[in-house]
Amino acid sequence: MVEAIDWTGISFSEARETLKKWREEHHRRSEETVEIWEHVLSRYGSSLGDELWPVLEQVTLAAIDACRHDLVLECLQKLIKKFPASGRVTKLQAMRLEAEGKFDEAEKLYDKLIKADEANPSFRKRKVAILLAKGERLEAIKELNLYLEIFLNDQEAWQQLCELYLKEGDYARAAFAFEDVLLSNPHSSLSFRRMAEIRYASGGTDNLDLAKAYFERALLMSENDIRSLYGLILVCNSLSAKASPSKKKELSVAGIKAADKLIEVYRSSTENDHLEVHIKTITALKNQL
Repeated sequence: MVEAIDWTGISFSEARETLKKWREEHHRRSEETVEIWEHVLSRYGSSLGDELWPVLEQVTLAAIDACRHDLVLECLQKLIKKFPASGRVTKLQAMRLEAEGKFDEAEKLYDKLIKADEANPSFRKRKVAILLAKGERLEAIKELNLYLEIFLNDQEAWQQLCELYLKEGDYARAAFAFEDVLLSNPHSSLSFRRMAEIRYASGGTDNLDLAKAYFERALLMSENDIRSLYGLILVCNSLSAKASPSKKKELSVAGIKAADKLIEVYRSSTENDHLEVHIKTITALKNQL
């Protein structure tokens, strides 16, 4: 059991070193950071020297997380006075506006920051987040595409773009976006399964053929993956409807093999309260092949 720490009673040097460690390790620890600042470090701000400014930035972010708008404003006033033309401080101001639900004002600040520093990815990402918070999904897609023209290798952005296209029902563009994610994760069964699911949802023989290949690739990497096994059974069933006799036999063999493997996986599970229901469902799918 982890021992609870009373952050309000630690010494100045302990508080200073703790916040420094969290900054270096990129840990937010928002509630604790606010406590340490208010009960310890805020009393000795001048003793921090130049370290006061990164600490104030850290506390501002923590206060935003903790919905302490009073503390956010207090820290920002000091930072703005010291760094009136700083993009980092302007970004903190925009984040404060976001937290308060003032999205239009925040967006204007991000537009200003992007214009001043087009190579900074964080400004554009925050703008995308604002557009999504406002429910403007198509604008967010447009902004993400502009972002990816500059930051082509940001796989997280490609994944987000894929998910947004899926919400719009645009499976072709979703598949295109996810191809970049797949290229960066060529040994991930989850990535191949996700692409298979996108192709399956797209429909049409060509997409179903691709879905089958992706499910099979995912199963080569993770043979007991339940979703991939189910997916392979379903795609074989769908392709069988319009397949030639020889192709139908091939699909039947692949689907039945996947169904038998899926039953085996369920039977080997030690905790399965719905085993018979699963087996009944799989058997019904198997009989359609």
